[in-house]
Amino acid sequence: MALDNQTVAKRYGKALFETAKEKDVLAETAKELAQIKQVLQAEPQFVDFMTSAAIKHEDKLTMLKNLQTGASELTSNLLVMLYDYRRIANLEGIIDEFSRLNDVDNKTVRATVTTAVKLDETRKDKIAAAFANVVGAKKVELETVVDPDIIGGVVLKSNTYVFDGSIKSKIENIKRLLLK
Repeated sequence: MALDNQTVAKRYGKALFETAKEKDVLAETAKELAQIKQVLQAEPQFVDFMTSAAIKHEDKLTMLKNLQTGASELTSNLLVMLYDYRRIANLEGIIDEFSRLNDVDNKTVRATVTTAVKLDETRKDKIAAAFANVVGAKKVELETVVDPDIIGGVVLKSNTYVFDGSIKSKIENIKRLLLK
């Protein structure tokens, strides 16, 4: 029975995380995987190239060697194993699962903050610190989004938490109350 992409990503990501933790190379592995993910996002045809029957095996190995340049033994072994087991298409999902487990281990929360105007670093840091207190995280990585449609206030979203303190949502709540 074939495994779905999510199951493969969870299994391999967990095994990679546990191995990196055992070998005390979590930070190094996380950095390398982030770089590989950037390459995958910049070159979306990479997976098609690596899985195509029309491409020669030698050309695929050359491409794999290029991706392995400067990588640690653990990351290189992962890439070779995924290619050998025909799971290279799952690489991005495996990286995402590794990153999720690494964030849990480091008590890091990734969130998106949406505001009507661009935030300066001081306000961004204050929002991150306040959000860290709310969710019990040591560190909050904020991605900022500017959306003038929210009029004012802040919308914070993470995997497990949503806080909508925007003027737009408050106006919509008042409208709903008036229409009752």
